[in-house]
Order: sequence, then structure tokens, then C-alpha cells
Amino acid sequence: MKEHKYCPDCGAPLERHVVGGETRNHWRCSGCGALDYAYPMLVVTCFVAYEDRLLWVQRGIEPKRGSWAIPGGFMEQGETLAGAAARELHEEAGILLPADQLQLYMTGTITFINQVYIGFRARVDTDYCAPGPESLDCGFFSRRDCPWEQVAYPEVNDSVVQAYADLETGRFDVWQAEMTEGRYDFWSVAQR
Repeated sequence: MKEHKYCPDCGAPLERHVVGGETRNHWRCSGCGALDYAYPMLVVTCFVAYEDRLLWVQRGIEPKRGSWAIPGGFMEQGETLAGAAARELHEEAGILLPADQLQLYMTGTITFINQVYIGFRARVDTDYCAPGPESLDCGFFSRRDCPWEQVAYPEVNDSVVQAYADLETGRFDVWQAEMTEGRYDFWSVAQR
């Protein structure tokens, strides 16, 4: 993560904020006293299934332009989690699903890039999809036909493999993942 240096309000130098003698992971302006936090970014994804296939989008923007990923992106101000996932799904693959049709599926932290992600799942009754302005292409792929060698974020392939396994068995748990530099822990919430 990049270190903040100057106050976005008044431009004075920032200093680490100390509360009760303990240095916090945020900054305080040396001029106006405003607090400046580096919150984790919230990423939402949507695992959409048609029969035994999952929806993938080919990224049309950086990073990883041209690579394939599960539809998703950053949550925006004023959105609910499911609403953000539904918006991303529509923007990237042209699939319009109401937020209340999305079911919580995966949660996790990716500490080395300061992200929290929330994954939802849904089923559709047609394989219709159309790439949006942020996608080059989109389509439903079986596990066997998935473009594994062109996946944008292979560090989360365990999550995708789990989604395919759940499709095959028809049993869907809620999954939790914690990713730190060099380590990936993944488990069913029900089994913990």
C-alpha cells in the first residue's frame, strides 16, 4: 500500500495517528487535524451458473486486459453488497438480475492488496450474455472448457474450482477465504 503524505483537505503533511499511546493504521493531518484512513477496498463478484457452466468475462480494461475473470468489481458509494454485484454483472456481461436474486456465497480478505471481497451466486435459465463496455467478450464455460491458461487472477483459482465443484454436487455452502502474502486458507463457514 502506498503511504499517504498530505492532507486531501488542506495540503498539510500527514502523520501517523496515535490514540492512547498506540500508533494506528491511519493518518492525522498536522494542520487541520482531519483523519485520513486507508480503508480496504470492497470487491464484489458474481458466480453465475447456467446448467453446469459458469459465466466468465474477458477483461476489456487494465489491469489484466484480455484475460478472463468471474464478473466483479469495486463497490461504489450508496450501494448494497448485492446491489453492487448485480450492477457489475450487468455492466460486464449484460445480465440483469435483481439484487435479491443473488445469494451470499464467498467472503474473504486479501491483505496484500488491501481488499475485502464478497461473492454471490445465482442461476440463470438462458446462456444469453453480452459484453459490456468493460469487457471484450463473455460466455459460460464448463470446468473443462474454462480458459484456465488465460485467467486474470490465478491466485483465486481455488474459489473458482470450488464453485465448479459445488455446481457438480448441487450443494452450496458459504465459503470464507483469507489470503496473505504466500498463503491461501479457504474453508466452509458451516464446517468451522
